[in-house]
Amino acid sequence: MVIRDDMVMGLGVKMKSKLRDKMLKLDGKSRVSNNNYRKNYDEIFGKTVSQDSQDELEPIEDFLDEVKKEKKELEESYQESKRQTKERKEKDGS
Repeated sequence: MVIRDDMVMGLGVKMKSKLRDKMLKLDGKSRVSNNNYRKNYDEIFGKTVSQDSQDELEPIEDFLDEVKKEKKELEESYQESKRQTKERKEKDGS
């Protein structure tokens, strides 16, 4: 953690050095890593998705699948239209 002087502005010199020393001690590594801590950490930050969240995501995933399918069909239709236009021009030009 970088401590800038403007973070402790207005404090006396003694207070600044004490505060800086105290803040440097808090490096984020001082917690004891026991099973309870790991369990709570996994609950909060874990990558597992709860069943309720999964149930909420299913309709969204279905919608996205439909959108992808429609996009693919639209692209195929566009390519077919281009092909037919090219054939018509070649036929009329010959």
